[in-house]
Amino acid sequence: MYLVNPEPPYNTTVILDNFFGRQFNSLNDASINPRNGEIYFTDPTYGYVQDFRPPPGLPKQVWRFNDATGAVTVAADGFNMPNGIAFSPNGAHLYIADTGMQQVYRYDVGEDGTLDNRKTFAFVTPEVPDGIRVDTKGNVYVGCGDGVQVYNPSGTLIGKIYLGGVSANFQFAGKGRMVILAETELYYATLAAEGAFPGNLYK
Repeated sequence: MYLVNPEPPYNTTVILDNFFGRQFNSLNDASINPRNGEIYFTDPTYGYVQDFRPPPGLPKQVWRFNDATGAVTVAADGFNMPNGIAFSPNGAHLYIADTGMQQVYRYDVGEDGTLDNRKTFAFVTPEVPDGIRVDTKGNVYVGCGDGVQVYNPSGTLIGKIYLGGVSANFQFAGKGRMVILAETELYYATLAAEGAFPGNLYK
């Protein structure tokens, strides 16, 4: 995990690369807890599956990292392939995509940052739930096999940005704008929504 300076000289600093000497598998996506600033990130085994990382040395888990203290702890486990991750606008819930199970889980987030009460928030079809973002109204956007699906805070599908192919990841780019990364194409979409965390940058 790198800290990137967006100003000249645009230097980067490694802030996390192991857990007590054991390398992470393939850090994939991250989200910042709006309540305490801690970084929560997913660590699937895509690097090993795709032949550019060594065999896994840790379970496929979700971790939390306190940059101020350096503390690293497991936040959640029991995943097939943890992938996209995003907090609700008020930080009360955390959404995590499990690509292998075609599901998005929702956790309650305690005041101390612990996760509890895991529930299936959405079963994503066609397959491959990937990146996740939320808007200011708490709607949840999930990259999937044919574009970006939009769910209300209760988990009801309310819309879709149809691409006809996989949306690997995406990001709000200001009010009413979204940039979507497909496997071989880049899309720009306009919509009546605004990202919940416009000041934060995510992978």
